Amino acid sequence: MFPLARCLPLLLICIAVQVAPLYSSPEPASQSPSSRPRPPGSGVAPAPSDDPALVAARAEIRKALVAENPTHALALLEPWLLSHPKEAGFHALEGEAFYALERFGDAVAAFDRAVGLSPEYRGKLFNYGRALQSLNRHEDALKVFAAMLESPQSHLQVRGYFGIGLSRQALGDDAGAVDAYRASLALNPRFHRSIYRLALIQIAEGEDEIAESALFQVLAGDPLHHGAAYNRALALGRLDRVKEADEAWTRYRTILEGKQKITLLKGRLRGTPEDFIQLVELGDVHLSLGLPGKGAEWYGRAAAIDPFDPRPAVGTVTALRALGNDVDAERLCTMLLERTPPIEELRAPLIELLEKRGAKEEAAKWRAEPKEQSRMPGQSTPQ
Repeated sequence: MFPLARCLPLLLICIAVQVAPLYSSPEPASQSPSSRPRPPGSGVAPAPSDDPALVAARAEIRKALVAENPTHALALLEPWLLSHPKEAGFHALEGEAFYALERFGDAVAAFDRAVGLSPEYRGKLFNYGRALQSLNRHEDALKVFAAMLESPQSHLQVRGYFGIGLSRQALGDDAGAVDAYRASLALNPRFHRSIYRLALIQIAEGEDEIAESALFQVLAGDPLHHGAAYNRALALGRLDRVKEADEAWTRYRTILEGKQKITLLKGRLRGTPEDFIQLVELGDVHLSLGLPGKGAEWYGRAAAIDPFDPRPAVGTVTALRALGNDVDAERLCTMLLERTPPIEELRAPLIELLEKRGAKEEAAKWRAEPKEQSRMPGQSTPQ
């Protein structure tokens, strides 16, 4: 079940703050300059890696990377790299930012510095190997991925085997690639990236029925995987399953259009990270593409900006219901209808939820209760 806390982290404090939103992003959309961790000035001794200031700085930089804003991450990194040039963690984060920007040469250089300063990063940086692969340095990439196999953490081993498979395949060793992909799946049978790569090999070998089943599994785990959608449609066509193939092609086109819109909206959002309309639209697009969990996260970020606009609330409830989380959907509807001003758009879904679980008297109460005016989009926030 999708946890309510993931999109409603302010739930526990709403009693203390009457108008606190019941849904918001996991972290604030922005920080005031005075609250941001600042690098020490001149004359200050280098701080250890577990220094609270460094921990806070790395957390803020990771937040920018998770928010898909690598340019902002680099801007945050710049003063810390100047004041702490031997802090390996900052170089590793710089590598991740450069990788996200497809500046692969710079990414490799940053990862090199991180590992050189702190060998403990060896075997932990998957994108180090991916950046090397993007530069066609597959032999070097194999060394990075081989180091990941030595990690006691299975998720790093899974990615290590997957990376080895990619380089083996690029070097013309399909048998070695298949072995590596299968080794990753032995550790995690649901690792869709290896499933997908094996399916491509199966299609090339004419094993369309096996490949189609695998690609269906990939799409179940990643509904926006356009490569899986495209190749599944091809496989179904070759199997003469015409109706299913037509449906698969429609799904492929829907995914492409949806991803293009998501890319466009996220691009706009980088310049204006608190643009309420863009955040709501991102929630709507993800919800329409069958990703209600991601949709709820975007609605949460929008609600953190304007907790009285009904659109994020309605979107969040719709997402929770799509995830089968009727309990939290009902809870959210109730609390947002009981606050001042209420979000009246949630009355109908609340009545539906109550009737669905057989609470007919409670549903009748909400149906009979006089409606108050919701704050309409564009109206000022109540004081």
